[in-house]
Amino acid sequence: MQNFDDIKNLWQKTGENDLPDAAEILLQVQKARKKILLKTIVGGLILCFTFIFIALLGIHYQFQQWTTQTGIILTLAAIVMGIIFNSKLVQLLLKQSDLTLSNSDYLQQLIRFRSTQRTIQTKGITAYFILLTMGIILYMFEFAQRNLTFGICAYAITLAWIVFNWFYTRKRTIAKQQKEINGQIAKIERILEKY
Repeated sequence: MQNFDDIKNLWQKTGENDLPDAAEILLQVQKARKKILLKTIVGGLILCFTFIFIALLGIHYQFQQWTTQTGIILTLAAIVMGIIFNSKLVQLLLKQSDLTLSNSDYLQQLIRFRSTQRTIQTKGITAYFILLTMGIILYMFEFAQRNLTFGICAYAITLAWIVFNWFYTRKRTIAKQQKEINGQIAKIERILEKY
């Protein structure tokens, strides 16, 4: 019977040694959070520079049709919406950098971030794409009607690019982001269960 107890103790010790310690898990989660924060900030900056470029384009050139100006306004509105979404995510990520948070509070912050991210990925991105598509279509109308062949080609390429981004790139990005955040949440939950 003593051999059985020795084997049982050895098996339990082996199982515990396979688990990384809490400090290592928290370091991995912090690293992933910083990576997401950096991507979100860079995305927001790109949107800001795009906004400035399109706004200068709209101010500098005098377009002849109202559709072009309306397209610029809708595109700028979509970009502002994207900047607001990125700002919300950055604020939530910065709250997580508070060193006084306990592991359970940090877990709650991650869950709140995941919930906000899902809302943005569903409702927010849908509104963003609709506004952006309408803006681009209206903007291109003035140029497309000058030459029918150019117009058809330009609309076909633009709409194909939007469809590709909507059905392929968006879904891939959402799946990747959800996998990252769900992995972080699972790691924190393991820490809370272990200790």
